[in-house]
Amino acid sequence: MAQLPKFRKSTNLQQRILSALILLPLSLYLLYIGPPASLIFVGLIGLFVFFEWFLLCKKLQMHIISQVFFFLLGLAYLGIGSYWFYLSLSQEEGWKLVFWLLFLVWATDILAYVGGVLLKGPKWIPSISPKKTWSGFISGMIGGSAIAYVSALWLVPGVFSILGIVALVLIAQLGDVLESIFKRKAGIKDSSPFIPGHGGFLDRLDSLFAVCFSLAAWHYIFQ
Repeated sequence: MAQLPKFRKSTNLQQRILSALILLPLSLYLLYIGPPASLIFVGLIGLFVFFEWFLLCKKLQMHIISQVFFFLLGLAYLGIGSYWFYLSLSQEEGWKLVFWLLFLVWATDILAYVGGVLLKGPKWIPSISPKKTWSGFISGMIGGSAIAYVSALWLVPGVFSILGIVALVLIAQLGDVLESIFKRKAGIKDSSPFIPGHGGFLDRLDSLFAVCFSLAAWHYIFQ
């Protein structure tokens, strides 16, 4: 019995690695080859995300009017982020900006996780996400900003300032926290079981949606 938790943890890690090895190269390839394949792919992922948000809102432990309100609010948030991402990908060589955003989000997420596991220390937001630590948050900020800055020199040179990059890395981390708040209110761990070992598409894309929504808001309000 004492070995059972370790077995389950190992199996979950294997699922995470296998899913990543299959989905990441396939996703990058479809995004790289451009329309129409890339736009169809993004559209399908968007449908999964909207469906997961609907399921999550149904489980929110609150009055149905509040459930409908947050569903519509989230629909607008996800819709604006998706629309901005879709338009960016439709542009000539739009894959470069999309790849850069993915690198920023993935680097922030991975380095926050690794930093938190290795350095441990005080909890960051224990009432929302008990596993998140200040060491993980700081690791994500520093590592994500560094990798985003270096990759920007290759993919989107001169588009984002270092201050803008740091702001986007912070937004990426806050996007993950935002989804955690709603999952805790719904009493669930994952938005769906669609991606073995990872949960749902919303779980994996929450940070990206936050970044895309923020960029869309900046573009339409200030430009």
